[in-house]
Amino acid sequence: MNNQLINRKKEIRKVLIITMFLNWLVAILKFVAGIQFGYLSLKSSGIESFFDGGANILALISITLAARPADDDHNYGHHKYETLGSIIIGLTLTYSAIQVAMDWSEMSLKGSSHARFGFIPVASIIFSMCVSYFVSWYEGKKGQELNSSLLIADASHTYGDFIISGGVLISIILSYYGFMWPDIIFGGVICLYLFYLAFKIFKSNVPEMLDASPLIEEGLIKSVENIQHVYDIHNFRARGNSNFMQVDFHLHLEPSLSLVQAHLVGKKVEAKMRELLVDFADEIDILIHIEPYEESK
Repeated sequence: MNNQLINRKKEIRKVLIITMFLNWLVAILKFVAGIQFGYLSLKSSGIESFFDGGANILALISITLAARPADDDHNYGHHKYETLGSIIIGLTLTYSAIQVAMDWSEMSLKGSSHARFGFIPVASIIFSMCVSYFVSWYEGKKGQELNSSLLIADASHTYGDFIISGGVLISIILSYYGFMWPDIIFGGVICLYLFYLAFKIFKSNVPEMLDASPLIEEGLIKSVENIQHVYDIHNFRARGNSNFMQVDFHLHLEPSLSLVQAHLVGKKVEAKMRELLVDFADEIDILIHIEPYEESK
């Protein structure tokens, strides 16, 4: 399993390094073009892309820590570092949304009449949109393949940059015809959308950080009672995410079984439970408390 964790870490690191350089490339293009041609929305979009690149660095650090095996200080491994990284990305996205809101407030007060239309702003934002869409698709795809909440969260973050760029493009095109007010409207929409993306990240990762129980059908768990010598399963508990899940439960067995026989039945139940939960997590830690069945219960 350690080799699997190492390979997974390498794959995620590769994705993050590629997307980091792409994010910073478009960030530089948009920021420079925004300053040169006086588009506040384009400059703000460049700042947002810089945050995307910074989020990639944060993700690289967190996934390196999450892939470390269990030790004396962390008996169950370091898997929650990845969830923590996702939450920090959500905080970074919230900060970006606040920055956009401040820029939007400035545009509302001062207007955007200083903006100067040109080929470079249009080309930079179209190129940015293409790169952002590719990065979001690539990270999302790899996140699903590797069951990485971190990559999925970062893909959402980058998709937010794609949406921002779309609004900026419309604003630039309309500015050619003398309409400067779209900057204010799109700025407000962009701000709200960034807050929404941050909320989605928090909604999917905070419960995992607080040991919320995964949604597992009771009928699925009860199916282990079909195993010979098993009377019932109760006090089932689970926590974790798609990478690592901890499960423990009590098992009532036939009282006449020897210790060796009860152990063998427990092994069968454990194997069955892993089979039942294979779609819920890549790695599952199972603890079974075996009890003799009593008629009074």
